[in-house]
Amino acid sequence: MENQFSKKYTNLSALLKGYRKHGKCLAAFNVNDNYDLKAAVDAANQQDTHLMVMTYPPVAELVGVEVFAAMVEGVRKKAKHNVYLHLDHSTSIELCKAAVDAGYDSVMFDGSHLPLEQNIASTKEVVAYAHKKGVVVEAEIGKILGREVVVKSDDDFLASVEQVARLNEEAKPDLIAVGIGTAHGFTPEVPKINFKRLSEIAAVVETPLVLHGGTGIPDEDIQKAISMGICKINIGTVVHTTYMKYMGEGIQAAGKSAYPPFIMKEVLPKIQAVIEDRLRVVNSAEISG
Repeated sequence: MENQFSKKYTNLSALLKGYRKHGKCLAAFNVNDNYDLKAAVDAANQQDTHLMVMTYPPVAELVGVEVFAAMVEGVRKKAKHNVYLHLDHSTSIELCKAAVDAGYDSVMFDGSHLPLEQNIASTKEVVAYAHKKGVVVEAEIGKILGREVVVKSDDDFLASVEQVARLNEEAKPDLIAVGIGTAHGFTPEVPKINFKRLSEIAAVVETPLVLHGGTGIPDEDIQKAISMGICKINIGTVVHTTYMKYMGEGIQAAGKSAYPPFIMKEVLPKIQAVIEDRLRVVNSAEISG
């Protein structure tokens, strides 16, 4: 099936639109360095699928967008399908532009914390810059819970249908991340997706929609969301916590003889297994060819 989509859709924007039409979804994983990047590509090869890897701003700033883009270009040589590079949750217009210039395939400007008018204006600026170089732009509206996000009521965090429509029409992003009840990271309670709100949003915009906070969402909810218009899902916490857990155990066991390649040789299969598991869940949601 991926070979069919690879031939039919020649760029990321077209691929995502095709995914929206056919009830498919692109799994996107936050990675931090060459090690978990390799694990992600190996997992995608095993699952015979496209892959998106993402850099969170602290990673993009520490490693450098140019360096990360070069690393992704390197691993693409061993990938069976497309590997897309995305800047995740940037609140900086300048960082978005730097990622565009470095060769990222897509960037996210997160203006969800801004008043609507400012979110639209800032997203529009990023879209204008990115589209000149064929780069996809993701916008966000509503709040993704977790990471100290405080909400007072459903209306305080759920994406407004009217505001999603305005952001879509005026800023013209390629993707829209919508706040529908999910949360970043591991949460004390299972996230409760507001499928009614997702249905309302999907009914008024044809733009591919994004679901954040993929770590804690039950498999059946992921698949239901994909069937309702979610075309990209972000998964991060389960990747880096697996990385840190097994790396820490390896360092402790090795003691003074700890050496990164020896330890990471044992850690990479653990990371790969987690990513493969999420890829299986996302890809099994396909509802039509």
